[in-house]
Amino acid sequence: MRVLDQFSVQKTELGLSELARLSGLDKAATRRILVALSEHGFVEQLNDTRKYRLGTGFLRLARIREASVPLVSAAQEALDWVLDCTGETTHVSVPTSNYMTVLAYRLPNRSKIINIVPSEPLPFHATASGLCYLSLATAQTRERILAIKRTKSTPYTTTAKADLLSMIEQTQSNGYAQTQSSFEEGVASVAMAFFLDQADPSGTVAIALPLEKMTETRRKELVSVLQGAIKRIEEALKG
Repeated sequence: MRVLDQFSVQKTELGLSELARLSGLDKAATRRILVALSEHGFVEQLNDTRKYRLGTGFLRLARIREASVPLVSAAQEALDWVLDCTGETTHVSVPTSNYMTVLAYRLPNRSKIINIVPSEPLPFHATASGLCYLSLATAQTRERILAIKRTKSTPYTTTAKADLLSMIEQTQSNGYAQTQSSFEEGVASVAMAFFLDQADPSGTVAIALPLEKMTETRRKELVSVLQGAIKRIEEALKG
C-alpha cells in the first residue's frame, strides 16, 4: 500500500528507484511488490521508459464497490444540488488512514473560483473536511489520527494538539467544522459529516469559497445547505 500510495495525478509514472525511495523500502522488496501487482493488473510497466503506472485492475474493484455502495453517484447528485443552491466549490471527501481524499467535486462556472485538485491529500488537522471527521470519529480513531505527524500547510495551520482539541470540542458543539486559510490562504470552508453503517463518519461534504465572502450570514446559509446535502446522501444510501 505504501508503494501504491506514491502515485498521484502529479506523479502518474514512477521508476523502481523512485518508488523505493518514496515508500521507504529497499529496491529488492519494491521490485517483488511491483511484480506481484503487475501479475494482477494493478500496475503496468511502460516499455519505453520502464516506469510503472497504475493498471486497470482497480477498475473492476471500484465498480464492485460502487455497485454495493453507490457512494460516488449519491455524492455527485448531492453536489449538483449544493452547487445550484450556493454557486460555490463543493466536494465530498472520504477518509484514508492518514488523510481525507476527494471522492467527487463540483466547481462553479465563473472566473474566480476555489479550485480542487482531486488527488491532493486533505490533512485531518488543516481542512474543514478533516477536522469534521476527526471531531465526530470514535475516541480510538481520533487518538490514532492525533498521533500522526502534523505540518503546516499555511502560516495559519493549527498543529498544536491542545489547540486542535479545542477546535474539536467547538466542532462537536456546532455540528459542523469551519476553517479559514488553514489549508490554502484566502480560502474559507465549512464541512459536515455523513454516517452510513460504521461508528466513524463515512465521509464529509464541504463548501469552499474566498475568505472575503464568508460572512456570518453566508456561513449560516451554507450550513443549512450542507444539512440538506447530508440528508440526500444518507437517504440515497440508507433509505
